[in-house]
Amino acid sequence: MEQKHKYQVIITNEGILIFMIEARKTDPVHPFVLYDGSKNAVLYRSENETMALDDLDDRLPPILSEAEKILVFEMDDDIQDILRTYEAPVKHIKKNVFIEEF
Repeated sequence: MEQKHKYQVIITNEGILIFMIEARKTDPVHPFVLYDGSKNAVLYRSENETMALDDLDDRLPPILSEAEKILVFEMDDDIQDILRTYEAPVKHIKKNVFIEEF
C-alpha cells in the first residue's frame, strides 16, 4: 500500500467529496474506498494498487461516513491538469485493519 498521502480534497456545494491525487500510470480497475469512520481511508485503484488517505481533515469524516461514492481526479505533477476522473464507491466497514498496521 502506498503510504504517501499526497492528496487534496474539495467539498462541493452538494456535499460531494472530490479527492485530487497524483496521476498514476495505469487506469483504475473497479476502484473503491474502504472507510471505517476514522481519520483514515483506503483507496483501492485496482487489485495491485492501493493508496492510504490518512490524516483526513476534521470536516471529512462526517461527510465520508454518509457518502455512497467519492470522485477522484488524478492530476499531473504540477496539479494544473486533470488527467483522469472516476467515481469510487465507498464501502463502509466496522474496522479498517489495514490502516492500523502503519
